Amino acid sequence: MKREDPVPQKELIHRLVRYKNILTKFKALGLSRVFSDNLGDADGISAALVRKDLSQARITLGNKRGGYPVEGLLNAIDAILGAQLKQRVVIVGCGKIGTALMNYSGFATDQVQILAGFDNHPERINPGAAPVPILPLSQLADFVKEHDVQVAVLAVPEEAAADVLDRLAAAGIRGVLNFTPVSFKANPILFVQNINIAFEMENLFYYVRFAQQRVAEPKNGALPS
Repeated sequence: MKREDPVPQKELIHRLVRYKNILTKFKALGLSRVFSDNLGDADGISAALVRKDLSQARITLGNKRGGYPVEGLLNAIDAILGAQLKQRVVIVGCGKIGTALMNYSGFATDQVQILAGFDNHPERINPGAAPVPILPLSQLADFVKEHDVQVAVLAVPEEAAADVLDRLAAAGIRGVLNFTPVSFKANPILFVQNINIAFEMENLFYYVRFAQQRVAEPKNGALPS
């Protein structure tokens, strides 16, 4: 019998986060139990994939026939994601994107704490800035070690991206949310999530245009008048 390949870790984590958001909404509606079909329908995937994900994540409470306790499933997913822990983050590159992220108030509700920003431009350095101090890049390694930071946001210019990424890895950072135009590959030491805003915007325009063309197409082979 051919052994089934495990679910890729990145895809599994993404879906667990979506399951958590769905379960939170179900809980707010007063539901105490949920079935894999409910989660699958809400996320646009099959119930079989939901069950496979929960099995891969070693979540054993509940079953296909009796469903899953909403509260128990939320707690189990939170334990896997470490959602109950305060996630400490630094931002490297305090231009427009970095500054916008430092001032985003929504992180506080998601247990994300931006501890500091780092930059090489002297005019941007401001250790007393609120809500997030901006420090020289030369202090990055010591700060990461002192505060046990494992995740960073990379928002530097394209030409500096590779060098700063190396510095983040050397400083002990293990995960990077990359907002630069350069796409980096993850490795066993450093996980990189690439966020190319221009690329995503371009894709969005394509999706909208494609949808508009489909709506404008004549139905049943009829020619437009």
